[in-house]
Amino acid sequence: MSKSFTTSTTQRRTRRSVASRKKADRHATTIDHEVLVRNGKTTHVVVPVDEYQRLILLDMGRVAARKVDDPDEAFTDADQVALELAGKRIADARKAKRMTQKALGEKLHLPQSRISRIERNPDRTSLKTLRRIARALGVDVRALI
Repeated sequence: MSKSFTTSTTQRRTRRSVASRKKADRHATTIDHEVLVRNGKTTHVVVPVDEYQRLILLDMGRVAARKVDDPDEAFTDADQVALELAGKRIADARKAKRMTQKALGEKLHLPQSRISRIERNPDRTSLKTLRRIARALGVDVRALI
């Protein structure tokens, strides 16, 4: 049994900003996205990397908000949440460049285990190291922290 996918294009309405939501609804633009269809059902949508990164950040914000709103969570330290998000951003930026932890470590002359620790717990990482990571990944350090 072979898996067959067909490719088609769909249009999606986008909003320019939250502040101009009503105006954007009246003057919405369309963006063509390639979709993969299997057995008549859309299974995947191909989106630009910047839109994918925006969606990832939006999801991370939702996760953080759920933690804050969770009544079983005794205390949520804002700095700790920020650090968890920073580690995730570093891992996401590395994966977006299709790099392994080992490859990033080799580029920075650091062991893979250190890259892993930074992604899991960036609180003990110096700003100098974060700048080196950002430079190696081709992103602004502010995007990581």
